[in-house]
Amino acid sequence: MSGIRTRCVVNPGCSLGEGPIWDVQSQQLYWVDILESRIYRYAPADGSTSSWTTSEPVGFVFAVRDGELLAGFKSGLHRVALHIDGSVSASRFDRVDDHRDDVRFNDATRDAEGRIWACTLGGSAERPRGAYYRYDAELNRRTVDAGYLVANGPALSPDGRLLYTVETSGHCGRRQGVYVSRLTRSGDLEEQRLLIGWDAYDSSPDGIVTDSDGNLWLGEFHGNVLRRFSPEGEQTAAVPLTAWNVTKPAFGGERGDLIYVTSARIDVNEETLARYPDTGGVIEVAGTGAAASA
Repeated sequence: MSGIRTRCVVNPGCSLGEGPIWDVQSQQLYWVDILESRIYRYAPADGSTSSWTTSEPVGFVFAVRDGELLAGFKSGLHRVALHIDGSVSASRFDRVDDHRDDVRFNDATRDAEGRIWACTLGGSAERPRGAYYRYDAELNRRTVDAGYLVANGPALSPDGRLLYTVETSGHCGRRQGVYVSRLTRSGDLEEQRLLIGWDAYDSSPDGIVTDSDGNLWLGEFHGNVLRRFSPEGEQTAAVPLTAWNVTKPAFGGERGDLIYVTSARIDVNEETLARYPDTGGVIEVAGTGAAASA
């Protein structure tokens, strides 16, 4: 992959930059800083970046219509409006944290039918409380998987028949790595198995996205590499970045062939920041030959 080009498009110094999502309609990139409770938006057309402060930590956002967003705040799913004066209007319509301080929304993806697949983290290694949920087109929630300590990066195969889930931390009941499950007609999971174990890496698996060929692109926390795996779980590429704590990639751009990758400054010392100066920013990766699923 010698033709790959990387550049930092914006670096607001995010403590925990996460959840990049490309809005095709506006041709803009959204992402969040979970720990600082901020929503960001980057417009490649003019290079401008806007941000808004939310009332709770926010794990993900999706643009839906007329400037409205759906956002996974700490406590649950919210309808959100971002105002030109920098203020935010938000109303929660589904609570998922069970009023616990240690449970929050962490990541999500949206499929071709508009359904949202979202996950939470929380609990302890002895009693993990992270779970995966599916919201249908009417935004009714259904639990599809559980038993995660730090659930991350849900992604779907291009044909929508497989769901990929991530256990970032690992615990006695679930190894660290990427899991794959078949989706039944009713949307339940079956035949779940560990697709990508993480014992060979010093980092932690984080957010994940699939391309049009079914490859998995994965960010690594406590590392600076964006990794590509085949649908069979074999690593086929590794792209080093100028940012540490690579959290999640997303496909974007006019042709869907750019990869935008978020990163995080949490627990990064001055020495590491000097080596990876774009930590906390968004890295654009071009020339991979991959593109977003249709």
